[in-house]
Amino acid sequence: MARANARRKAVRAVRKPLTGLQKAGIGSAATLIAVAGLGLIAGVVLDRLLNFDDAFDAGGEWDEGGGVFTRWD
Repeated sequence: MARANARRKAVRAVRKPLTGLQKAGIGSAATLIAVAGLGLIAGVVLDRLLNFDDAFDAGGEWDEGGGVFTRWD
């Protein structure tokens, strides 16, 4: 038991408070992750609300002759 208490005290003595730059780095990383998450959510919502299949449609066959394969079947 005494050995475990000694280890805990040693770990507490080594642990230092974060510097201002370290706090800013953690805050920046958290902000980037949050913005990426919001962008992902917004993209999924827009994808569900809007039908992009019509926007990318080429309007049928490209040569209007019936012999060209279209990519959007």
